[in-house]
Amino acid sequence: SRDNVKSHLKDLRDNHNVQTELTGTGMTSTEVGGNSELVGIIVAFVVLLITFGSVIAAGLPIISALIGLASGVGIISLLTYAFDIPNVTLTLAVMIGLAVGIDYALFILFRYRQVMKTETDYIKGIGLAIGTAGSAVVFAGVTVVIAVCGLSLVGIDFLAVMGFASAISVIFAVFSALTLLPALISIFHKRIKVNKLQSNFKKDIDTPWSKFITGNALAAVLLGLIILVAAAIPVSHMRLGIPDDGVKPADSTQKKAYDIISDKFGEGFNGQIPMLINVKDKKDDPQGLQQDLQSVYKDIKDKKNVDIVTPPQMSKDNDYALMVVIPKQGPNAESTNDLVHDLRDYHKDAQDKYGFKTEISGQSVINIDMSKKLNEAIPLFATVIVVLAFFLLMIVFRSILIPLKAVLGFVLSLMATLGFTTLVMQDGFMKGLFGIETTGPMLAFLPVITIGILFGLAMDYEVFLMSRIHEEYSKTGDNDYSIKVGLKESGPVIVAAALIMFSVFFAFVFQEDVMIKSMGMALAFGVLFDAFVVRMMLIPALTKLFGKGSWYLPAWLNRIIPRVDIEGHALEKYKTVESQESEAKDSKETYDTTFKVYPQGATNVSKHQDVHGQDDAHSIVLDDKTMALYQEVKQQSASSLFLYDALIDYQNKHQLNSKQQVTNIEQLNKNIEKLNQLLEKNLRNKS
Repeated sequence: SRDNVKSHLKDLRDNHNVQTELTGTGMTSTEVGGNSELVGIIVAFVVLLITFGSVIAAGLPIISALIGLASGVGIISLLTYAFDIPNVTLTLAVMIGLAVGIDYALFILFRYRQVMKTETDYIKGIGLAIGTAGSAVVFAGVTVVIAVCGLSLVGIDFLAVMGFASAISVIFAVFSALTLLPALISIFHKRIKVNKLQSNFKKDIDTPWSKFITGNALAAVLLGLIILVAAAIPVSHMRLGIPDDGVKPADSTQKKAYDIISDKFGEGFNGQIPMLINVKDKKDDPQGLQQDLQSVYKDIKDKKNVDIVTPPQMSKDNDYALMVVIPKQGPNAESTNDLVHDLRDYHKDAQDKYGFKTEISGQSVINIDMSKKLNEAIPLFATVIVVLAFFLLMIVFRSILIPLKAVLGFVLSLMATLGFTTLVMQDGFMKGLFGIETTGPMLAFLPVITIGILFGLAMDYEVFLMSRIHEEYSKTGDNDYSIKVGLKESGPVIVAAALIMFSVFFAFVFQEDVMIKSMGMALAFGVLFDAFVVRMMLIPALTKLFGKGSWYLPAWLNRIIPRVDIEGHALEKYKTVESQESEAKDSKETYDTTFKVYPQGATNVSKHQDVHGQDDAHSIVLDDKTMALYQEVKQQSASSLFLYDALIDYQNKHQLNSKQQVTNIEQLNKNIEKLNQLLEKNLRNKS
């Protein structure tokens, strides 16, 4: 075993004063656990502490994530007894499981604190948080699982194993967030800080960022595009390959061996290309066989980019001959890739001239074959991911432009991610800052892994932001106002979640293994590009520019696609109705305890007492059409309570006082029409 070899070589070094270094695939090893995870957890805790302002609250998502991670890694470790699972796969599963585990718990805890600002029963608050944010977490988790399992479409076994292991890690992160976290909240609910004071939210929705986005939407779009396109430029010269020992840390035995071989023998000795020649048809003519083999030897030796060719060696049964081709440069050099193609082209010449069948192998050959297969698979894989994202978001938001903007934004952030990673890992930009000693080609399977994982994370942020904007727009019909509300309410948690993701992924950049380093780099900056540039800048700015068109869906399509409520809005409406019914128990009329509604032209408009007996209620005057719909809908108590929401939202938005009257309320009219349509549909279903 590798450990036995190391032990014997150590004995040689200690007792015989010789230098021994090891290289080759047998030396590849990635240790799971260590400083990377610890650094990521510490930074995540600091972000959570700033977000929640409480040590207990900051610790709950981390505890939930760690328990889920331990469960997932435990299952994966058990599977190693039945399947060959590389250590790099386990490290990737740890990286993803820790990041999404903290983020998912953050979303649920954040929603719990929002609910508890108006709720007194913490049990009900936990239920509402799980019913709303928990649904979004399930959606996000399922999306990530589908995406990473999609790696099996590529047709490379170890990528499929990576995907399935990551999926297990994500599944347990979701389970922990939905089961363990609520239990932890119930235990420590008294220690979780909740601001019970009701801020005048309607008056302070403007933040510097939301004002910039809505006031300078075109500039925001242009700025976002400039950042993403500039970062994506290096993709044009991205080279894919499998890292060789030349990019290992300088103090590693693999790097030392690579450098000694390159210096004393030639760099090409690190990328030897064995050529196997099938000579079965000529083994009965030994003299002719030797002449033809010498001709093959000369043909290969004369080829460009060849340094040395070993003489043909016959197998014991004389069925095969073996030559080793030593290229002039290392396994990932462009010239070596050209040589591999030349040797493959020679297969036909050898068969036509000598009747030999030739095959080649080696790391350079594997690099080319894997890169070719991945390049062929990436378009299909990316298309499946993009189409899946489009239809999922179209169903969720019932819109054409919302999913279109989302998937285009994802493509831009993906290209920017791969471009920036190429700039650092291949071109060496700021390599010292990231602990990179030697540059080389990009990890061949990095693009597909990045597509799969970032897709799930991007859709998570998209849903969290746009669902809040959509919810507010459905109430007010005010596009700018809805964008500001979405950025104010969802922006902070998206920023916190993205910073946590970044800290966890970026901590792995400083691991020695170049595969883990590359994946950490791509995922860390992928989250930054997608969360901050796309979701927090491009998407809201484009929503502002497209206005009401953002929410357009053809009527025929609206009828046939299913309705999905991943944010639990129906549950929140139920909560609203329940609380309103409770508040109205002591009143004879649900509406008139808070609003007095009059038809247009009424002369007896007056104020009245609210549920607390105070003379400060509000009078609203409706046009004839709106009044007729209002009277019809009011006959149904549940629907009328939803209309009650619309009246309150309108009053809050416009800060109405007790003596103001509003005529021809366009958006209220639309809300009533929507409610009336729902009522008619319900009546038809009952009949």
